[in-house]
Amino acid sequence: MDLARGLALLGMMAAHVFDAAEPSTVTTAAADWSVTTFALVAGVSLALMFRGKRARRERAAVRAGIAVHAVLVAVIGLALGFTGRADIVLPCFAVLFLLAIPLLGLRPWTLTRIAAVSLLVAPPMITATLAGAVPGPVDNPTFATLVTDPAGLAIGLFVTGFYPVIAYLAYICAGLAIGRMDLLSVQVAYRLLLAGLGTVAVGMLWLMLPLPHPRGWMVLIHDVHGLGAAIAVVGASLLVVHVPVIARLLWPIRTAGAMPLTLYSAHVLVLVPGVLEHEPAVLFLSLIAGGLLFEVVWRALARQQQGPLEWLVGAASRRVRRAVRGPRGAAGPASHADHGESRQPTRRQGCRPASTVVAGSARPRPRFPHKEGTIDDDSPLGARPCRRRRSGGRRS
Repeated sequence: MDLARGLALLGMMAAHVFDAAEPSTVTTAAADWSVTTFALVAGVSLALMFRGKRARRERAAVRAGIAVHAVLVAVIGLALGFTGRADIVLPCFAVLFLLAIPLLGLRPWTLTRIAAVSLLVAPPMITATLAGAVPGPVDNPTFATLVTDPAGLAIGLFVTGFYPVIAYLAYICAGLAIGRMDLLSVQVAYRLLLAGLGTVAVGMLWLMLPLPHPRGWMVLIHDVHGLGAAIAVVGASLLVVHVPVIARLLWPIRTAGAMPLTLYSAHVLVLVPGVLEHEPAVLFLSLIAGGLLFEVVWRALARQQQGPLEWLVGAASRRVRRAVRGPRGAAGPASHADHGESRQPTRRQGCRPASTVVAGSARPRPRFPHKEGTIDDDSPLGARPCRRRRSGGRRS
């Protein structure tokens, strides 16, 4: 997931830099693809955070942590809105995180149907709202907008904004459904890649047909095309990390994907003075070099993969989760009793799934692989599945 998130971050940075210098269809498509990939990966990360949480208090704690994360992301997004140098996507993601909380426990097929309904409903709703003389936002939402025009802020966030929530809800739901799969499986990665490429091909074929293309249909095809591209990027990223040589070569992008909130906010602030705005290629390369240097220095000094903003937001989220969950010793028996389950002994390896020895095999085979809550942090922007660890076993 870090690789897909890092690629989306690079695409968004390129769109902001080159679109400011000379807007074009390519920069607009890059911006849309980047945001859809971010939304899809965020849905996958939310699903990984919620996976394996069966006790009531554990589920409530995860939901509370996501809500706190959403509020803090909204605060950062509204603060960046004063810059006026780029279309800030963080307020949209904050609302999407809140809307995803009641969807965490749904089955993949239900999530798929919600995504399909969102894809079908969003285009005519957006088109009708804009046709009804409802003005779209001129600038990014800020704290001043929250006070002076809350109704306009809500309409802009959900329908008429640069990133309408009703359109991007489909990508969050699709990510939640994908996050329920075994993402460590090569077969699953191939299926995601082929499904994404097939969706993109269908969208392009529809545009090539000599048929009338109303505005609503064009928006729908655009959204479906973006969803297919995002799924293909996720599938390709999952495949690439299985090749050690390529995975090592792409470590800068993977590291950037572990601190997207920090690097996204930093690049927006760098664009404010307008330095090198007439040299977009030089500015883009400078942003990449500066981000890479920051990654190396921060990891060497802080000795952690998360960036400073991810660490702050994650710390607040973890504090709330612990407060809701309560002491482990007190919450454990009560939570399992609610479901009529006996409390299982605590495993010291928090990321290792349960395993059982198979007759005739030298090593234990994992039972229900990737069914536990295997994530490396508490951030929807940075959660990712852990690698399976080999566990020794005796012959049976």
